Amino acid sequence: MNAMHDVIVIGGGVIGLAIARELRSDRSRSVLVVDRSGIGEGTSWAAAGMLSALSEADSGSSFLDLCMAGQRMYRGFAEELVRETDIDCGCSTNGLLHLASPDDSPETLRDRYETQRRFSPNVEFLYPDELRLVEPRVTALVHGALFFPDDLQVTPRRLVRALHESCIRRGVEIRSGALVTEVSKGVVRIAAEELRAKTIIVASGVWTSELKGLDPPVPVRPRKGQILSLSTSGQPFRCMIRWNNAYFVPRPDGDLVVGATSEDAGFDRSLTPAGIGTLLSKAQAISSHVGSFPIKEMWSGLRPGTPDGLPIIGRSRIPGVFYATGHYRNGILLAPITASIMAALVNERTPELPIEPYSPLRF
Repeated sequence: MNAMHDVIVIGGGVIGLAIARELRSDRSRSVLVVDRSGIGEGTSWAAAGMLSALSEADSGSSFLDLCMAGQRMYRGFAEELVRETDIDCGCSTNGLLHLASPDDSPETLRDRYETQRRFSPNVEFLYPDELRLVEPRVTALVHGALFFPDDLQVTPRRLVRALHESCIRRGVEIRSGALVTEVSKGVVRIAAEELRAKTIIVASGVWTSELKGLDPPVPVRPRKGQILSLSTSGQPFRCMIRWNNAYFVPRPDGDLVVGATSEDAGFDRSLTPAGIGTLLSKAQAISSHVGSFPIKEMWSGLRPGTPDGLPIIGRSRIPGVFYATGHYRNGILLAPITASIMAALVNERTPELPIEPYSPLRF
């Protein structure tokens, strides 16, 4: 059976849905999203939802520019989704507190502060007594912290629902449980069925390397992240907190998300005592108070990583085939800016930011 569309998006996570939604702004264009499982049930479902472009950056880069552009878009992006769907994706500005690591000297922290202020003048340097005023339940012994008041969070599962609903309302056709096996010029193959389109966008995340026919093939590998949430009452933490490789994301409903491991485990999504135990240990190192909070949920997800840690965004060697994959831990953050870039490419416009560093041809 053959079917013809203007655009086929392979992948129904937050990246694929955001792209499909953006492309259907032109209502004369037919858009189909195909996903191997349920829409938004993969990496996007498992994410924590931190939107913090600057807190991990020690210097400027084109990738930092991309992430900050994505973060700046989020308020309008989320508000538009609420207007369209009546689904609140939990976008809120509660800021992020980045605690100094044990290896950071006061001079190192001060240097990082001066560097990051060049990109965001609202970044604040906090001494230990000031830190306790912001978050009195932090018990980690640190000699300071940086506070990023402009950092946001969303609830990824709500975000996916909102994007899905918005796509439906805009007339995007969606097929779940459709395993794409091969891509060629103008053709997406699903088992014995061929779907045809002028434009094909590969947004299949960790499964990208499984697709046959891609040119160039791209080295996207899964990185497992185990994560959990605790039940709290009265919202004991005001803002998101990062310390070393651990973080807290306090939700408005009282849940406290604690994450996350980063494991080279292939497609294994099992929860392990080592992984969950490490999270619980790090959580109690940040705040001894969390030791009494009940565990509400534990889960894992697979992040689509690349050898250089950068996403893959741009044209393939096959005419009409584009990549939007390999976003690793930044898929939620980069969804709106990636959608904008892909719309520019499909419409033969120059994207608002340089995308050469993310070219699939770099491999």
